[in-house]
Amino acid sequence: MIRLPAVIFLFFLSGNQWVSAQETKMEQYEQELVQISEKVDAARYGDSDSLTYYSDLFSHKLYSLLSRVYGTMKYPFNLLKEEHVCDISTSKDGLFRIYSWDTQTGGTMHFFKTIYQYKVNGEVRTKMCELNEGDPGCFYSEIFTLKAKKKTYYLGIANGIYSTKDVSQSIQAFELTNTGVNDTIQLMKTPDGMKNSLDLSYDFFSVVDRPERPVAVIRYDEKKKIISISLINEKGEIVPGYQYYVFNGTGFEPKLTETKGKSKGTQSN
Repeated sequence: MIRLPAVIFLFFLSGNQWVSAQETKMEQYEQELVQISEKVDAARYGDSDSLTYYSDLFSHKLYSLLSRVYGTMKYPFNLLKEEHVCDISTSKDGLFRIYSWDTQTGGTMHFFKTIYQYKVNGEVRTKMCELNEGDPGCFYSEIFTLKAKKKTYYLGIANGIYSTKDVSQSIQAFELTNTGVNDTIQLMKTPDGMKNSLDLSYDFFSVVDRPERPVAVIRYDEKKKIISISLINEKGEIVPGYQYYVFNGTGFEPKLTETKGKSKGTQSN
């Protein structure tokens, strides 16, 4: 039997104790965020000043936690997700994560805030996203990874809620650089030129019976590198068929439209 020297044994013991202490501390931080979120919910139909205060407090606490506490990028935040407090999407390589949540300050139109957390050159960084005036924001439900030669891109599925009926879904391109997250990189070819995202606004009630949430009206095949955008009619209702965008090595270009099992010529949204 091999016996470890006492110093090494104590090192492993103290290391495990440190990890356990960190996990306990993170659980406490997470619980605090849930409690603040509960106060946001309680204030939604009451004091508007309290609603603004607690909503801003949640944003501040989450950003502060992600910015200053080591290891948050790998922490699962299961409680935040289970309690539907915050949507957290992480890339498969673990280098890019998006936190997004409903501020609860809207009505049938929902307002969201978003934080990027990413790792470049071995350093974890955090960025609170700024929205243009009048932009209610969105929540991100998934991140796909796209490898292209020596480049790595990320494709985020974003969801907007503008009323009980009017919603949107987008697929947006990201790239990590030494200066931060490039969320304006143009990879999508459209009739109006290269764009950062492909967007679909539609009538939610046309797909309300589908079980998944959010409803996947935009899909991405990581192996084939193909984006599929659902088709809509003149009323904005989802109808059978897809518009496909295929990655050509430098960007996504529209190929064909498939409607009810039949293929048509190239058509772009």
